[in-house]
This record gives sequence, structure tokens and C-alpha cells, in this order.
Amino acid sequence: MPPERRLMVVVQRYGPDVAGGAEQHARELVTRLAPHFDITVATTAARDYWTWDNEYVPGATKVDGIPVMRFAVERPRSADFKEREARAFAEGASLADERAFLDAQGPYCPELLEFIHQAAPTFAQILFFTYIYHPTVHGLPLVPDRAVLVPTAHDEPAIRLAVYKPLFHAARAIAFNTEEERALVHGRFGNGRVPSDVVGVGVDLPADRSAERFRRSHGIAGPLFLYVGRVVESKGCAEMFSHWAGWADARGDLGARLVVIGKAEMRIPSRADVLHLGYVSDREKYDALAAADVVLVPERVSSLSMVTLEAWSSGKPVVCSAYCNVLRGMSRRAGGGLYYANGAEFAELCDLLARDRALAERLGASGRAFVGRTYTWPVVVEKYLDLFAEVRRRQH
Repeated sequence: MPPERRLMVVVQRYGPDVAGGAEQHARELVTRLAPHFDITVATTAARDYWTWDNEYVPGATKVDGIPVMRFAVERPRSADFKEREARAFAEGASLADERAFLDAQGPYCPELLEFIHQAAPTFAQILFFTYIYHPTVHGLPLVPDRAVLVPTAHDEPAIRLAVYKPLFHAARAIAFNTEEERALVHGRFGNGRVPSDVVGVGVDLPADRSAERFRRSHGIAGPLFLYVGRVVESKGCAEMFSHWAGWADARGDLGARLVVIGKAEMRIPSRADVLHLGYVSDREKYDALAAADVVLVPERVSSLSMVTLEAWSSGKPVVCSAYCNVLRGMSRRAGGGLYYANGAEFAELCDLLARDRALAERLGASGRAFVGRTYTWPVVVEKYLDLFAEVRRRQH
């Protein structure tokens, strides 16, 4: 390929067994951009975002046939990370406090930064995933003339830190996931002059999906409510379980089940109507989406919810938190979701959708049409091609 088609992708973790929204987004995008670019992925040897332990072998390898350069993390996440985080997020924190938080959070990987700096002249464009971690904060300013940032930003304490402001002004272009994310970033950093687009991520569903296979395998006949993702309090799971218990105990006559797919990082209630499957294959996940009547998305902070897009692509309605601006806004635009602010509203929506199958089907169909208009891979790839072309034009 000609030099202008060389692309480096920088992301903090990368691999088929890496669980994480941004990391999954990066890997899926890389495979779709591969026909258009000569791609090298630059990443760490870490697999777990909390420890940053070097679980992969540093050096050159391939993932999905794409060259990947892994670099050893020099030191793991700091043992006093939570203390430094609290200090950085406190009122009156200094820039030194913020920088200490950033270093403690990691992954601290100087060799990765050196590779970005040294190899940059041989790449016409360099794509950085997620604003919050050390490799992006320190790597992007090394190559601002060819950097495109995928911030995956959401309304969280970190986005308010001054240490991140230069990053959002240094990028040559920014690829946002949603309109809400772009409004948040522009409002926080005043960087509307930086070229940007709402690009998002595409959704592909496998042809082999079977609701009957999933229901038969797990003995489920009644209304099926589904949660897919990390089972952790920061994703709203504790609140979801509490709301579910309140509704299910009152309406046990419906025979509804809550199926939970994902690694548990908190205690899951031991109830006959809650089935935790843990990590499952892609086939079983998509079978579950086909079988579900409603998909629950309880998180309050998000730049984009992949499971919401997958639910809508499967023709299923979502019930999400009213406190998540992104999901609330997308549900309105898509006409494919309803949102709750408390347990009573959660119960009312679950009751409504469990009883009114025609309404659930209409919401799901509207969501499917929305994804078809906006979050498809051909549309996403074309937008990235345009952003990269803008980067190359500005280099001359």
C-alpha cells in the first residue's frame, strides 16, 4: 500500500480475550479498516485493566492476521491508586495531584511511548483509543499532526480534570460515538474548532441465532429480561438487582427471569428468577439476544453501549437508566427504548413490556431501523476514511 495508507492504532489492551468496551471497539474497527490500510496495533502486554500485569509476551505478534506490537508495562497500577484518585477528584486539587493520579492509574509503559515517537514518521495517521489512560495522554501529543482521537468520553469525574484538556486540543481530528459525547467534550473543553464527526461503531449479527435454542437450553418459557456486560456496581448492577427483586416479588405470577451474562465482580443475588451464566460464547450471547423480550442497560455513565446497539439490531427494546444522558438521548432518537429514574418506574416499565408484547416488538423494530441508518460498518468505515483524509490534508 502507498505510505498514506499506513495506520497505527494505539490502545491500552488488545486481544481476543480482552474484555472491555473500548478494546472490543478497537479490535472490531481494526478488522474493518484492514482492507483499506496497512495497520499496526501498538499496545501493552497487559490483559487486565486493574492490575496491568504483563500477561502477554512482549514483542511482535498477530491478532486476526493484523500485526500487533506489545510492550511491557514498567510498573502495575499503584497500590495507592484509590488514594491518589480521591485526591485528584477533590475540590482544590492541584495539577500535580492530577498528574500523580494519571501515573498511578497507568498503564505506565515508556517503551510504547518511544515506539509511537520513533515510528510516527512512517505512518500517515495514528488512531488513539480512550482519552483517560497514560498511553493516550502522553502518546498523542508526541504526534499531534497525524493523531485521531476516539475518546470514549462520558460524564465522570476524570473528564473534569485539567490534565486532559491539552489532549482534546492537540488531536488533529476526533471520532465521537454519540451526539451526547460530542456535546459533553465541546462543552467541557471548548474545542469545537477541532475537526470531528459522530462515527460510532458498526454492528454485525451472525446468521445463526436461535431464541428457541437458548430457551430450551436453559428451561425458560416466560418473559426473559437480559443483562450483558461486566457485573459490577459501577455499571448499575446493584441497583438493577434491587429494582428487579422489588418488581419480581410483586409480580411473580408473570414467571419472568433475569438472565445475566458477564464476569461477576460483585455478589449476584441468589434467586430462582436470576440466572447468571458468566462468560459465554458469542453464539450463546446472540442466542440470548434473540430470545430476550427486554434488554436491561442500567449504567449511568457511557459514551456508547454496544449491547444497546446489539439489542436493537436484534429487534429488542431496551430499558435503561434515565440518568445516562447518552442512552436516554439515543433511546429518544431511536424510539427503541424506555428509561426509569427509580424502582417504581423500573417496575412499571418491566410490567408494561412483559404484558404488551406488541409494544415491545414496535420498540425493537424502531431500534433496528435506527441502527440500520446510523451504526453500520459501511457508514462507520466511510466516516473514518474521511477523517483520515482530513488529517493527511492538514499535514501539507
